[in-house]
Amino acid sequence: MKKYISLLFLPMLINAQMSITATEQVSRFLAPDVLQASLGFDEQSKNINSIKTDFNIIVDEVKKFDPAAEYCNGGGYNLSPVYNYKNQKPEFVGYSGHLQFNCEFNRVEQYNALNENIKKIISNRVRIAQGALLWNVSSKTEASVEQELQLVLLKKAKAQAESFSKETLLECEVSTVKFNDVAQVKPTAKKMKATVKDISTQNPIQSNKKSVLEAIVAYKCSKK
Repeated sequence: MKKYISLLFLPMLINAQMSITATEQVSRFLAPDVLQASLGFDEQSKNINSIKTDFNIIVDEVKKFDPAAEYCNGGGYNLSPVYNYKNQKPEFVGYSGHLQFNCEFNRVEQYNALNENIKKIISNRVRIAQGALLWNVSSKTEASVEQELQLVLLKKAKAQAESFSKETLLECEVSTVKFNDVAQVKPTAKKMKATVKDISTQNPIQSNKKSVLEAIVAYKCSKK
């Protein structure tokens, strides 16, 4: 807690009103509850319909695995022409497409199952471009914990006001509380990046995260 008034001068203010501003902080360690995965697919072809067909097969397979969109979102893809330039003149090469899914699973086995299903139906023209597989704290959990931390911080501020009352011999109370926009969730250990080869056999390192909430609290003290 950072105090912006020195308590050494408090005796001079015993007979007057005074204010104290402090930065209060509370925190809690959270266990990761979702396994985040990025599933990307790329293809180049002179036939744009060929790319669309290959991507739609993948999209249908993901929807079959996750019909309620409980785990994955996305499924849209981008298509763009590709050119080579010779003597400053464009020469059409074909089309390039990219398909992307962002998923959150509860267990690594769920990811492995989807990954294996996709491998069975994917065209050999499609290149798989998967990102890191890592454990994280879900946004739902973060929002719930932030509300709990706000209550904890308010209780802490009230206790601090009682402490100021004893130190100053004045009647102190909380005047205003200005919370940060959102509680910060900080990792307490490095995350392990999973490659395409080891995703199906290894579970990423699961480390707790520290959720920190700060607020600027103004205290008002007056003569009893």
